[in-house]
Amino acid sequence: MSVDSSVSAPEIRKLWKSDIPEIARHLLRLDHESRYSRFGALVSDDFINRYAKGTIAGDKVVFGAFFDGKLRAIGELLGLFQSWPHDAEFALSVEPDWQNKGVGGMLFARLVTASQNRGVKSLQGLFFNENEKMQRIVAKHAPEIIRNNGQIEAKFDPPWASPISFARELAQDVGAYFRQVYHLAT
Repeated sequence: MSVDSSVSAPEIRKLWKSDIPEIARHLLRLDHESRYSRFGALVSDDFINRYAKGTIAGDKVVFGAFFDGKLRAIGELLGLFQSWPHDAEFALSVEPDWQNKGVGGMLFARLVTASQNRGVKSLQGLFFNENEKMQRIVAKHAPEIIRNNGQIEAKFDPPWASPISFARELAQDVGAYFRQVYHLAT
């Protein structure tokens, strides 16, 4: 999926512990509707600050979309290695001014590749019926859909890892690393 041509393409990369303050700032910039969609409840700033501190962990892979050096969206792959075969959960958050520009779809594609390369058998997400954006993003993977009390659980099996999927993730990581080092040096 491409980004809306009216904006520059984002820098998408894996996030590190050093990005936790920026993750918190991103989540704090979400409006009430976006916070409710991401967390399933209206959450306080204190909750968001505590959540951000635990975002980067061994059982998670988190990607960020940066526009002009500022984190505007994140995609999270959660619960890795907590079961066998591996199941994982996905979550996306995109700041309101950056929604409807293809950013969520780009992050979701990275999450699918990351899950594929980590042996995830089943990838699932939970979101509200009203969240048509998430429905469109996951529909491309023909998920099993379960509707219950105003929520949708979307579940699908990512493709098996392949040399191409490993190479794709490695190339993206290496490219992002060198762009980051170059940016810090200038």
